[in-house]
Amino acid sequence: MIKRKILDIIAWIALIVGIIMVLWRIFGNSPTDLAVVTPFIIFGLAKTWSNNNKIYDLEIKMKNNFNKAKEDMNRIENKIDKLKK
Repeated sequence: MIKRKILDIIAWIALIVGIIMVLWRIFGNSPTDLAVVTPFIIFGLAKTWSNNNKIYDLEIKMKNNFNKAKEDMNRIENKIDKLKK
């Protein structure tokens, strides 16, 4: 799995390249339309992938926290049951 920071760097580089390509297309009429659009597609894919990794990490953390809360509740329940006996 590629780290999020690397994906973010790739995304921002692609955005900068895309902006340069648009300006070049407007003022120099040199790159093709596909060459202008490609960096923006890469930007979108990299940011989506990065956000997907963030969401996955958040899901794992939430799952772990709920499991810890469940364990704590079980301990409390066991202590209450022992006190009742």
